[in-house]
Amino acid sequence: MIVTSRRHLVVFAFIASMAVARQAAADTVVQVPVDGVIDGRTVATIANGTITPWVAMQGVDGDGNGDGYVTNMVEAALVGMGKTVGGKAGVALPDDGMFAADARHPAVQLHFSNNAAVTSPQTHQIYISATRGSQTFMFNVPNATYSKMFLFITASEGAAALTITMNYAGGETATVKKVMLPDYGVGGASANDPVFFNLIAGMRKWGSNLNEGDSTTHTITGIELAPTATAMMTSIQVQKTNGSHCVFWGATGIATSAVTTGAGGSGGGTDAGATDGSADATGAAGSNGAAGSNGAAGSTTGAAGSNGAAGATAGAAGAGAAGANGAAGATAGAAGSNGAAGASVTGAAGSPPRSKSSGGCSLASGNVGVRAGAAWLGLALAALAVARVRRAR
Repeated sequence: MIVTSRRHLVVFAFIASMAVARQAAADTVVQVPVDGVIDGRTVATIANGTITPWVAMQGVDGDGNGDGYVTNMVEAALVGMGKTVGGKAGVALPDDGMFAADARHPAVQLHFSNNAAVTSPQTHQIYISATRGSQTFMFNVPNATYSKMFLFITASEGAAALTITMNYAGGETATVKKVMLPDYGVGGASANDPVFFNLIAGMRKWGSNLNEGDSTTHTITGIELAPTATAMMTSIQVQKTNGSHCVFWGATGIATSAVTTGAGGSGGGTDAGATDGSADATGAAGSNGAAGSNGAAGSTTGAAGSNGAAGATAGAAGAGAAGANGAAGATAGAAGSNGAAGASVTGAAGSPPRSKSSGGCSLASGNVGVRAGAAWLGLALAALAVARVRRAR
């Protein structure tokens, strides 16, 4: 019975390690840092009962001067002030800027929040005329291969003619997509459109004094893009080529490879925001298992345990700590001075990295790396169980 149970342990540990390994290879949702681009406040927020209005020239229509949006908590406060239509709260933006995943898009974190500083930027304007501002902007993308990329933009004063260029490393030909983004005030995207969808719909708009008005047809629209599947994306450029007005809200991608944080360039951020977690590709572990400053801990060998028992017990594991932005490193205990090699153990998981975007909107976690470390742990358990079976025999 003892041998049988140990064999079951071997099988269980092996299956568990394979399951974790498969999970570790899953796609990663990346909240693209756009700190170098966003520079305006289009959303009224509230903190400690005080409302901070959206800022003139940074609204959603009237070439930035017409109207803005509000969060749900602001809308609730405006009900008490008699500023809402019918004295009721309607549809407004989520208080934390987070939109849950659905069948059309992954979880999306935009850059407004009631908890953010009242001066923190939320959006970027592309005005009707080039005399008021550039008709083009660009931002860096955390380097990875992507199956999908989503941009979130509102267009007013008519549909917006946009040319979107996705750039790649290694001289790979850029992907260019020309779209006509529908006006946000007439319902945004049509149902089942293959490119456009509404991240949120059914909103009114709020004037300069935060009185609610117009119809419930206003949206934030998403644009679904198909990058080159095998190319490492580096940046995205958006150019408006007609006389509409646009507000850029952010970008979210689905990465199919490890995500590398790149140095911020023209309009680029410095940290990759990954809601599902991804180990950074840079910064291998040092000789004692210390991870690089932005990288995942490499596989290192732990120091020998001082009195490791033969086979059944392990020498002390190497440090194997993950980097500040990295995933858990997998480390193996070496043979104890009086025994055989110990079982493998995982290094400690790195602290989740934090984007430099205001209000904590671009987040990252090392979950994928932790899952990878867990896979090593499962294999280690299997090896330990095999050793015990042999000793029992």
